[in-house]
Order: sequence, then C-alpha cells, then structure tokens
Amino acid sequence: MTNTHSPAPTHHHPHRDIHVRRKNRRRLIALAATALVLAGGATVATAVGPDTLRETFRETVGSTPPLESKDDTAQTGHTDHAPAPDAPPVIHRVDTDDRVIFVTIDDGHYPSEQALDLVTEHEMPVSLFLNADPVRLHASYFEEYIALGNTVHTHTLSHPDLTQHGVAEQRAEICGMVDLLKERFGGSGAVGSLLRAPYGASDGNTAEAAAACETTAVVHWSGTAEDGKVSLAHGNELVPGEIILTHFTDDLPANLQQIQQLADEADFTIARLEDYL
Repeated sequence: MTNTHSPAPTHHHPHRDIHVRRKNRRRLIALAATALVLAGGATVATAVGPDTLRETFRETVGSTPPLESKDDTAQTGHTDHAPAPDAPPVIHRVDTDDRVIFVTIDDGHYPSEQALDLVTEHEMPVSLFLNADPVRLHASYFEEYIALGNTVHTHTLSHPDLTQHGVAEQRAEICGMVDLLKERFGGSGAVGSLLRAPYGASDGNTAEAAAACETTAVVHWSGTAEDGKVSLAHGNELVPGEIILTHFTDDLPANLQQIQQLADEADFTIARLEDYL
C-alpha cells in the first residue's frame, strides 16, 4: 500500500512521555492479568479494584490531572449503590468454543502505515479504541481501517483513570468520545458501542456512565502484545475467545505479526470482536 499519509508525529502524548506510559502500562496490564487469573479466568468479571489500581497509579505515573468535580463521588470514584440492572458487562474474554481470538488496538497516537499494511495483507479484523487527539489529528488514517470493515469505539476523550472521577465526569469522557467518533465517522456506520476503560480501571460509576452512553460492554483483555511479544493471562497457549490488547505505538507492526503467527501456529482464526459481542 502506498503511503499517502504524513509521517508519524514526533510529539509525545499530551499527558506524559510515551516511553514512560509504556513502562507504566506494563505494570498495570500485569496487575489486571493477575487479577483475571486469581478470579479463575472468568470470562465476564469485574475489573481490577479501583483502590488497587489507584495505588499503582500513584507509584508509577502520579495522579491523573483532575477533571472538574460536579458531584460528590468525584473524589473517590465510588458510589453507595450497586450498578444499575442494565449496566453493561465487563468482558475479559469472549465466551465461545470457536477457535477464535480478537485483536484490539488502543489510543491512536502513532499512525503506522506498516501496521495498516499488515492488517490489509492478512485481512485481519481489528477493533480500534480511540482517544480524541488522535482522531482529530489522524482521522483519514483511521478511515482506512474503517474502509477495511473495522469498527471504532470509545476509549474516552483524554485517557483518564475513570475511577478517580464521579458519574458525571465519566459520562462526559465516555459519551464525549462517542459523539466525536460519530461526528467524524458516523456516516460510515463504523462507530461501535463498546468501551475500553483506560488502564482497565472501571467501577460502579463507570457502569452507570457507560449505560448512559448506550455502551453494550466494557471490554478489557486476556492477553497483551508489546515489543513484538504476546503475553497471555492463562499461560502460554491460546484459548478460545482471547482478547489481545495492543497499542498504536512504534512496535505495533511487530505486535500484529506476532499475534498472526501465534494464531496460525495454534490453528486459531482472528475474528471480528463485534460479531461476538
């Protein structure tokens, strides 16, 4: 495929240096994966506890810049009531016996043409969970994924730790990103109804806010791909329904290659997540 886009930006993520983000993300992903294993590999499970994640945040990245507080739960991220009955489920792995896995790509700050070429070459279905700045800067890049039949979903506007904010602030982040996606890509019919909470951190407020945004599921993960290596919460072998998390970073081409190789060797198919959720 001919490179028709401008080179990848050299500026860093507006909230923190990308290399620091990747180091910190490894710790948080490992924490989330450990929680999944301790939960017995549950397919539908609650996210890692917000208190545990918040303590890890303080150790690794410091406090997330606060959103303006407009309700009395904003400082703690907790509610005194259970999630509403219509709250979307939190998914770590899809409940299926099909020999399929799913590839999800987050954020969007590094628009790799090589990654797009690999997705095209392998006809690899991917689900994109995007933030606001990348969409504003690189909308035409993501349109190429959409043209291949892929779907874009909310990853919040500014990538905060949602559990440090109340329902109103979380709703603004989640629904605001949905609105932006519809504004930019709505005519394509490719704006999906899934949410990935930044850092895999969600709580009762997230469930309430997500429901208000007509979210059908909060999608976490059961495996990660980074630096050309795939790590699975369940061990070294793929199991049906794995959701693999990777990011729009400079290692994305190597990550996609490794995911495809792992799937081929284990006789798994990379399927479209939206066909199963």
